[in-house]
Order: sequence, then C-alpha cells, then structure tokens
Amino acid sequence: MTTLPLSLPPRWRWPLRIALALSGWLALAATLALPGAGVWRTLVVCVFLLLCPGFAATRWARPTPWHERGWPFVVETAFLAVLLSLCLAVLAVEPFYLSETFTTTRVISTLAAMTSLLALLPTPGSRRPGARPTAPDDAPSPPGTRPAPATDSQHEPGTTARTAPGTPPPRPRSPGPPGDRGTVAVVGAGPYGLATACHLQAAPVRLRVFGQTMESWRAHMPDGMLLQTGPAASAIATPRHGYALADFRAARGLAGADDNRPVPLAEYVDYGRWFQEHLVPELEPCRVRRIRAAEGGFRLLLDSGEEPLAASVVLATGAVPYAYVPRALRACAEEGLASHTSQHRDLRRFTGERVAVLGAGQSALEFATLLYEARARPTVVARTSAVVFDPPPPNGTGDRSRLRGPGSPLGRGRPLLGAVSRGGAAYRRLPAPLRMELLRTVPRPSGAWWLKERAAGRFPVLCGRTLVRAEPGYGVVRLRLLDEYGRPEDIVVDHVLAATGYRVDIRRLDLLDPGLRQSLRVFAGAPVLTSGFESSTPGLYFTGLAAAPSFGPLLRFVAGTGFAARRLTAAVTAGKRR
Repeated sequence: MTTLPLSLPPRWRWPLRIALALSGWLALAATLALPGAGVWRTLVVCVFLLLCPGFAATRWARPTPWHERGWPFVVETAFLAVLLSLCLAVLAVEPFYLSETFTTTRVISTLAAMTSLLALLPTPGSRRPGARPTAPDDAPSPPGTRPAPATDSQHEPGTTARTAPGTPPPRPRSPGPPGDRGTVAVVGAGPYGLATACHLQAAPVRLRVFGQTMESWRAHMPDGMLLQTGPAASAIATPRHGYALADFRAARGLAGADDNRPVPLAEYVDYGRWFQEHLVPELEPCRVRRIRAAEGGFRLLLDSGEEPLAASVVLATGAVPYAYVPRALRACAEEGLASHTSQHRDLRRFTGERVAVLGAGQSALEFATLLYEARARPTVVARTSAVVFDPPPPNGTGDRSRLRGPGSPLGRGRPLLGAVSRGGAAYRRLPAPLRMELLRTVPRPSGAWWLKERAAGRFPVLCGRTLVRAEPGYGVVRLRLLDEYGRPEDIVVDHVLAATGYRVDIRRLDLLDPGLRQSLRVFAGAPVLTSGFESSTPGLYFTGLAAAPSFGPLLRFVAGTGFAARRLTAAVTAGKRR
C-alpha cells in the first residue's frame, strides 16, 4: 500500500515555511489591488484564511505517533490546520470588532504577521544541526523488539517529571488476585462519573462505582441557582436512549427540554439521581479516602474501612478540589472573612452584610443576584471593562429544532468556544502553553441571558478594577483596587466571595497518596494525559475538569461527558486486552 511520509524532504521544508510566511502578505496585496467582488480576490483570501495560519501553527503541535504515515495523518493534519486557522481568525477579529475598528485590511495584516511568525520562528525543542534525532515518546517499537520501560524522563516538551523522594522506579504490575483482575473503579458520581460508568458497563471489565450521587451539585452550589447551559447541553451522556433531560422532564410531567426555560439546580440534581437509579444502580454510596499504588494496580481506602484492589481507577472528582482563591485573599480566608463561592449553599447567612463578589462571569453575577435577593448588599468587582450577558435564544418554531445542537455548550454567539468544543482530539495536539491560555480565556466571562433582567441595576458593579491588596481587621476587609488607569480605590466590606473559578492542581487532590501524586507527569499543575485520558501512571485515568487542560473547555461542561466517556472506555477496554 502506498503511504505518505510524515514530513517533507529537508530541501522542501524552508521553501514551504517561506511560502507560508508570504501567503498572508499575498492575500493582503490581493485585497488592496484586486476588485472588491472579484473571484481571484475572494479565492486568494479564503484559501489563506482557511489554511495558511493553521498549517503554520501545526509546526508547533505535538505529532501523533500512530499516524506517522498514511492518509489518516494527512486528513488529521488538514482538519487541525482548518480548526487552528478559524481559531486564529476569531482571535484576530475580536479585538477590532469590540473596539469598533474592524476592517478587512487590518484583520488580514494581523493574520499575515501571525502566520509569518509561526512559520519562521524555531519551535521549542527544535533539533540543533548535527544532533541525533529521537523518536517520539509514544512511538511504537520496531517489530521484533521489546519496548523500553517507561521512565519519568520521557515527557512532552514543556512538561516536568516529578518523582517522590526515595520512591523506587515503578515496577510492572502483576495481574493481582483472580477476584480483582480486570476491576475498574470509578471514583465520583457526578455527571462525568455516571456517564463513564454507563459506558464501561458494556466493556468486559468488573466495574465498581463509588461516591454520593451529584454530591458537588447538592453541597457546593447555592439554593436557587439556575444552570447557564440550556437543557439540550445539560444531558448526561449514555449509550442508551431515553435518559436525556427531556426524558426525565417527560417522566415527571415537567416542561419539555426544548423550551427556553433555564434548568433549576434542584431539578437537575433530581435528574442526576433518576439517571443513577436507572442506569448505575450498582453505585456504592461511600467515599474513597485514599488511593495508593499497589502490586496489581491500586489500593482504595473506603470510609467503611474496606480496602479493595482495582486494576484501573477513573477519577471523576469534579471541580471542588480545585477551587481557586486569589493569593491576595489568603489571609482574609484564614480569618473567615473571605471564601470561595463553592463553600456556600445557603446565602441567607449574609443578610444585611456588605459582600464584595470578585469576578465577571456567570458565577459572580448569579451569586450577587442571589445575595441581593437574600437582602445582602453585594458589590461586583470585575477586571473586565464591562459585564456582558449572553444573547437570548431565538424565538419561533422555525428555530426551535436548531436548539438541539447548539453552536457551543452555552448556545450560539460563541464561535471560538464552539470550535474548540468540536475538536477535543485536535486540541490535545496544541502546544501546552496555548492550551492553557485558551482554557483560561474561552469562553469569555458572561452571564446567562435570563439573568440580565434580575441583575441589571440592582447592585453596584465596579468594572476595570484589579485587586491589589486585602487587609482584614476588626471584622471587616479593606480592599485596595486599581482602576484601568492605575488610580487606587478602597472599599470596605464584611466579606469577600471569590467567584474566580477553578484551576486544576493535582497537588491539592488529597485523595491520591503523596507518592502517587508526586510521581505523575504534570504541566501547570494538570496531569499530562494520553488520547484515552490515561495519566503517566498506567491504569490511572482522569476525566471532567482535570482533563480540560488536555482536551479543552468542553470538559468544563456537562456537554463533554459523551466525548470523555467514549474515549476513556475505548482506552480502558484496549488496555485490558493487552
């Protein structure tokens, strides 16, 4: 069979890079010189916008070793190039659009400069002249040879390998006792844990699922909360039909999932319980206190005292362990004057108090609204120049059918979120720093469309403010802020709520034994995962928010449960067959 090589011959590489670097300026020349509606101008500009920036960016992507040759690699690279081109185009357009200075010439000039830099700059880890080439980390061994044992020194560019002091090199795992051979333990019973358990039920493994159903949603979200995602994007994925949120509503005689009514938290928790009772009845409602490496797999310590052995463990622990509080608030938090929003369910405790809410997204705006409705005195402090709300969904029966497949988990009007949500596999191949930056900035902070009427004009909103210092004293907190011009401003409040989201940091996951935790390969605190969600420790998988740095913002939403569960199940099944 004829195959295509992974890379071009050396004599063609520089000419191709130069051609990519010049492509944007050629498109700019066509824009300026050719007629506005001319076919040649349209063709040149479209080819450049759809292909050239992305192909230049693929030089910085980590290659996929199992597609070294053949048409699958060509198709995957072309898909990645188009996806990256669209993402870069959106990034180039958005600043001009928001500042009302958009012109085609400015956008193409920006993209041309970006393409030239991506095409000509040396990539990190580029091989020096005369250096001996090395094979990719995960490249298959040549036929007839034994694969070398994995070591911590083999890692992605930009990642760091951590090994606990005095920890011996990992030994090959024995099959373990016959009763535990092939056991897969799923830790967590939220949307990602339940979806993973549903998909693993069809796999040839012995499955055990541990956790309290929807615990994070019940204990760490405020009473009266509504979901920002629409009903169609809030369904937990399952290979069986008849268990979407619409089916639950029909079974309970509630309004259909095709309407525009936001989903109340209490209703969604009931949906999760209903889903678990029907599809994961084997759930064991106990907590896992500790997971450590053991001969034959992993030893789990349950709060019941049992210590079962599992060959593989899937961690679906949710977002709560990764709640992020800015460093400036740490001293206030120790005195009980500052906290993260995930620590509060009943907001009536703040009645009559002055509360500063840090953030500009849905969590900050909804918490401030609920505080106002609980007769507290909230003030939103946001770094953004303005707070924005999502556009309402379209009305009319002609558009209702399109709501089943929203452009993104948060609906339409978010093209960049929609693009990265549809390319989880390609997202993983992006350079790690770019992945983390996209995860931080996509989607932009905003409130749900239905929140605007309840929030607008009800409480102060300080935009363009940066928190510099928080000084606790005499039961209050003095916040020193800087506005967008660098001018200082002080406000005094009784409590500070950090609606600052979540940042994955494996060091904070106390569930894992310290030796196991420190031996994981990480980047910026997040575990480095394979395409099947497996960490650097064989048999240990992460899903949900912990996998978002590898697969993109989609994993921050319930809409990502299907993508994650299918890939993870395929990887676990393949691992058991080896």
